[in-house]
Amino acid sequence: MLGTASAQSANEIVAESAGEAAPQSASIFVQDPAIFHQRQADLEKLKASVEGKNEGLDSLLERTNRITAMNDRCSSISINDVMDDECWTFYRVELPAFEEQYMKVSGEVRLGHMETARGLEDRKLQINACVDALYSFAQSKDQFLNLEGGVFLEPLSEGFQANYDFTLQYEPNHRRHSFEIAQKWGETCREMVVRQDGEGFAPYFLERLESLNADLAGNGSLAVYKTDTADVNAPTVFMDIAKPVRSAYYLNGVKLFHARVSAGPAAESPVQIRFEKEAVKVAGEPVVIKRGEPQKFKGSVQFAEKSARLNGRWIWENQGNNAGVDFGPEEDEAALDSIYAAEQAAKAAEAASAVENRRGVHFSPWVGVSAAFAPFSDKNYKAFALEEDQLMILPDLIAAARLRVGFGDQAEFHVAFGAGVYVGAGLGDGLQRVYFAPVAQLELGYLDFGLRETAVIAIPEKDSEEWMQFKTGVFYSFGMFGVEAGFDVITNLGNGGYVTLFWNL
Repeated sequence: MLGTASAQSANEIVAESAGEAAPQSASIFVQDPAIFHQRQADLEKLKASVEGKNEGLDSLLERTNRITAMNDRCSSISINDVMDDECWTFYRVELPAFEEQYMKVSGEVRLGHMETARGLEDRKLQINACVDALYSFAQSKDQFLNLEGGVFLEPLSEGFQANYDFTLQYEPNHRRHSFEIAQKWGETCREMVVRQDGEGFAPYFLERLESLNADLAGNGSLAVYKTDTADVNAPTVFMDIAKPVRSAYYLNGVKLFHARVSAGPAAESPVQIRFEKEAVKVAGEPVVIKRGEPQKFKGSVQFAEKSARLNGRWIWENQGNNAGVDFGPEEDEAALDSIYAAEQAAKAAEAASAVENRRGVHFSPWVGVSAAFAPFSDKNYKAFALEEDQLMILPDLIAAARLRVGFGDQAEFHVAFGAGVYVGAGLGDGLQRVYFAPVAQLELGYLDFGLRETAVIAIPEKDSEEWMQFKTGVFYSFGMFGVEAGFDVITNLGNGGYVTLFWNL
């Protein structure tokens, strides 16, 4: 197998021959040099805002100078060149360690500002501190990625076959640190950024968030913070990418596949901060989602000749050194994204319409066909010239006019009640009875599940032979149709069970 984890912009995997397995590649992140120069400026600004000496911040600034210089040199390596050992070690060891230190130290300083802001009387100053702290984990969806999987080599009579199987995922360690900082940010800033009625975000926070996104764009970052208030009880801040970015993976100069990372809904974001009623919950997709599905790449390529050295490179169009790289058809991808976005919007509108249709009071007619089964255990069996415990089958048809009331945040609960008419028969040793009766019905439901009580108030000629039924059952609806089963208490006959197929609105 050739390499199991590649990473952003340029990743090299080297094997001595096509017939040998190469060691696993490291997760490396080649970033735009402008990002590091901007980080230097941000850290200088952050240092100026701190009273007194901060050893962690001073150490981070010193380390940033070396990291920036190394990244300037190593990021200039072209697709056809092989990285030297110093750059390889830099991307494999030094840069990931620096990223972790940067998030930890800068996050602690910015979060410390937030703790101080809690004591401020001016809510605007509190919100300003919270928005400033968002710099600590601002990242676009194309940053800190891994290609989880590998390239598997099979020898041929001439040359070899490279079979690849990759999933585009977010780097697990960086994801974990992002979650930790996001959780603390959410818990600290909840009262500042969420409206006091809990439904949506404070207007000033939205203004400052827009300003923050403009600053990120001005600094060359594709990171963008967005909000989602579709669920009024859980307003969400999430990370996204400002514009689509394409990449391609090459093995020995032969393209294996291309990928495109683009904006999407909150559910596809790697970092989602949900402000629920009882708690702040941080979540995020572990892999890159494209049009609702994880980005996976699987296929094979044949090489005509054996190679003494295999170089696998992952190149991004926004990182330079990509002359001659085929990133795939931008127009087709954009069109597919637009179609998918329109489909998702239509589904969301349909779901919202369904919620409104369920909410409030509605007329709900109901028709059911049932079969009840019960042993004739009551003493009245003698009046029908039947044996004791004779199995009775009671088929029936019930039609009821009901009112249905939907309630809950998403109108997921309902109660329905009404009355109707029953037409049924009693079958034992032949036909024993056919009768009509009024019916009363009550049900409690959650979405498609529920409990239903149906009372058949029989009015026979002789009270002693009265067969009243009290059906208590559970039901499940498949749209307008459904099935119900439960326990049936039949006066002057016995106890049994029943099954009902029904239609309702």
